Amino acid sequence: MATMPVFAQRVTHMREQRRLTQQELAAKAGVSYQTIWRIENGKHKEPGIYIARSIARALGVSLDYLVDLYGETKDSEQLAAAAA
Repeated sequence: MATMPVFAQRVTHMREQRRLTQQELAAKAGVSYQTIWRIENGKHKEPGIYIARSIARALGVSLDYLVDLYGETKDSEQLAAAAA
């Protein structure tokens, strides 16, 4: 099975941690439910900056964190293990 992109892992993890449904996150971020679903299911691997920023704001995290700007791969591996 292919590895889920870090952005998708982190969006899913933070959404679940915040106890939001995909629909609730979509509404908070001002994007469609399909956008959130596609991101979390690896179908929309590189969302545009405005969508990514809106999702980060809705989740209350930095965009840096969601996109793994500083290459925190150890954290990414821990999220993947937690999701399995």
